[in-house]
Amino acid sequence: MWGKIKSALTWLREKITMKIARRILAILGAFIFFYYLIGMVVVENINDDKNYASDKMGNSSAGSFAVEMSVAMIDREVNHHAWISNDPWFKPGSVLDNMAHYQKGIISANAIFAIELKDQLSRIRGSSQVDENLREVASGINYAPDRWYWDPGVSVFLFVAPAEKQYNSALSNLMQYNERLAKGEATFGRRADNLLSTLDKISLDLGSSSDAIARKIDNGIGCVLDTKVDDLFYDVKGRIYAYWLLLKGLRADFSKVIADKDVGSSWDLLEQSLSALIDLDPMIVTNCDADGFLFQNHISAQGFYLLRARTQLKEITNILLK
Repeated sequence: MWGKIKSALTWLREKITMKIARRILAILGAFIFFYYLIGMVVVENINDDKNYASDKMGNSSAGSFAVEMSVAMIDREVNHHAWISNDPWFKPGSVLDNMAHYQKGIISANAIFAIELKDQLSRIRGSSQVDENLREVASGINYAPDRWYWDPGVSVFLFVAPAEKQYNSALSNLMQYNERLAKGEATFGRRADNLLSTLDKISLDLGSSSDAIARKIDNGIGCVLDTKVDDLFYDVKGRIYAYWLLLKGLRADFSKVIADKDVGSSWDLLEQSLSALIDLDPMIVTNCDADGFLFQNHISAQGFYLLRARTQLKEITNILLK
């Protein structure tokens, strides 16, 4: 008799334990689900405001308007938004690959501008000394965007500098350079050859993006099944958005050159193409046939505007060469 009672108590205890365990697992699962869901909603911010930092353009005391735009972009993405490209798996941002690639695109475009600023715009001639602030900018902003405090590829046992720290170091040096420039203590050559060189570097990057789009269209795994096409789409969108703001700054910096060479109308057309590309904002990015009936090919649309913008850049540089 006692054995049956003991067996029944054991069975009841196991059943209660299993019930409690299932409840704990359900609560834990719900917590994880809403943690990521709410976290993603809070963190995600793909900001493509084309009038962003427009107040910087009215600052007559600025050293360089293009540098001001670069400062504003880096500061926004690293400090005012969450820099999610290096978020580990336990942060909601690690799931937001579209925003991550958009931010990487913005930083990549600013990195190209930083190198051009160091090597060309800030030097009177090729043999002149490199500006130390800009040397640090070019080094810091070319840092791996997905590097976190711990990177086993660098060191298993030691912490490393995360991307945010390096970008903030670059930001600080970029601000110092522009402050020195405003005081007449640094160089920014507002010559036609400098503008030509900078536009050529931008054109090369547009060409690289266009080639990446062509290869993705040719080698994609098919329409809505291509889950990587959105990564390329938002990388390109981020780059073009950054160039949109940088070109606004360059237009102000080189206003005399643009007026003397009469390239204002060509510049307007370039801005129209870049603006149309930035405005592309599909709910789902697809890599379908270009003449598809139900689904579109969004990267082919990007490619069209890229080639158009690159052609317009070439027209501007041809005029500057005369």
